[in-house]
Amino acid sequence: FLLENPMNKYDLSGKVALITGGAQGIGLAVATRMYESGAHVVICDIDEAFAKKALQAMPDRAIFQNLDITKPKLIKANLDTIYASLGGIDILVNSAGIAGPNAKVVDYPLEDWKQILNINLDGTFNMCKAVLPHMISNNYGRIVNIASIAGKEGNPNAAPYSASKAGVIALTKSLGKEHADKNIAVNCVTPAAAKTRIFD
Repeated sequence: FLLENPMNKYDLSGKVALITGGAQGIGLAVATRMYESGAHVVICDIDEAFAKKALQAMPDRAIFQNLDITKPKLIKANLDTIYASLGGIDILVNSAGIAGPNAKVVDYPLEDWKQILNINLDGTFNMCKAVLPHMISNNYGRIVNIASIAGKEGNPNAAPYSASKAGVIALTKSLGKEHADKNIAVNCVTPAAAKTRIFD
């Protein structure tokens, strides 16, 4: 017995979904599924060329917001713009991230360590912190943080990436417990290797 379309179906009509890192890779796949499910999609990325290409497949109900998730003040300004035009954010998917160079901890450049933690962990924290007050006031929200199997297993020669993703997992657990009494669900996905640009 084969289903005509084995993919799960979701009805997100009327919902606003913001996806960081939504111009490519896993983020783009998520944005596409959200769009196909009827959501208004906000692709947040710093790569405008990839974002514009992604929007060609989403002729309506989708916009691009150039957003650096490491800058809280800019995040607030961008969110204010989105709230004004779309009324709010119902779904946040934190997919933006970088892998960084491969090296043993003893050889790892400190600046690369800081950059990876700043984007992968601090960026996820910044977005959650900025969006949650709106979700709390609306008594509704769904947050999905994209971590990695590396955050559970600790990949060799990728300690900063692994540490950042372990932090995302713990952050997600804390946020889920903090908002368990509200209609806000905070979950985490930990993919293994996927053939995306970050993997290359």
